[in-house]
Amino acid sequence: MNMRKAAGWILLVIAVAAAGVVLVGFNRSRADQRHAVAYVQSADVWQARQLLLWQEVDVARGAQVAQQERILQTAEAEEAADVVAVEAGDQEAMIRQSNREDQLIRSVIAGCDPAVAAQLRPVAELAWPLTGPMMITSPYGERMHPIIGEEEFHRGVDLRAHYGSPILAPADGVVLYIGSKTTYGNMVVVLHGGGIATVYGHLWKFAVQPYERVQKGQLLGYTGNTGFSTGPHLHFEVRQDGEPTNPLEWLPPIETTEQGAVIQ
Repeated sequence: MNMRKAAGWILLVIAVAAAGVVLVGFNRSRADQRHAVAYVQSADVWQARQLLLWQEVDVARGAQVAQQERILQTAEAEEAADVVAVEAGDQEAMIRQSNREDQLIRSVIAGCDPAVAAQLRPVAELAWPLTGPMMITSPYGERMHPIIGEEEFHRGVDLRAHYGSPILAPADGVVLYIGSKTTYGNMVVVLHGGGIATVYGHLWKFAVQPYERVQKGQLLGYTGNTGFSTGPHLHFEVRQDGEPTNPLEWLPPIETTEQGAVIQ
C-alpha cells in the first residue's frame, strides 16, 4: 500500500512539473509574439532598418560606380597611349584606334533615343553628299591603307573634292555626333529613318550642332584633310543598324571611266 501511494505521489509530481514546463513555454511564446509585434510596429526600428538597407545599397552603388570609373580611366589611358603611338607611326596602334572609333560610331547610333528615331521617315535611296564633279579614290571593302600600310577593311568610300567643298545631307535626319577623332578627323554622324546612318570624315569644319534636325540638301560642313588623310577628300559611310554597308548600294548610279568612278 505504501509503495502504491509513493508511486502515485511520484506520478503527480511529474505531471505537475510537465504542466509547469508547458505553461512556461506557452508564456514565453506569447511574450515572444508580443515582442515581435512590438518590433514590427516600432517606427524607430523600422526607420533604423530602412537606413541600414539604404546604406548597403549606397555602398554597392558606390562600388559599381568606382569600378566603372576605373574601367573608363583605363580605356582613356589606353587610347591616349595609342594616340601618342600613332603619331610615332605605330601601325598596330593605328589599327586599334581605328577599331576604337568604329565602336564609338556604333555606340552613338545604338544610343539614340528610340522616340527620336521613330520620328524619322525610312529612306530607300540617298543623294550624293557632294555636288559637282568628284571621283571615288578608294572604294568600299578590303584595301591597302595608304597610311597604315597594311590591308584593312574600308568602311565607306573616299570622294575626292576640293578643300572646303560643301557637304550636304543626303536625306532628312538628325545629327547624332560631331567631334574630332584620330583616324576619322573631324567627323559627323547623322541618323536617318529605318536605322540608316551616314558618317562623314576628315572635315575641315562643321556647319551643324549635335541633335540638330536636318533636311535633305542641308549643309553639314566642309571637306578637309583632318585625321588619317593624304589629301582633301570626304570619307563617306552608310550604316544600317550600326553595320557598315556599301554606300554605292544607296546612291544614284555613277559613270565609270578608266580613271575611276566619276560623279558628274
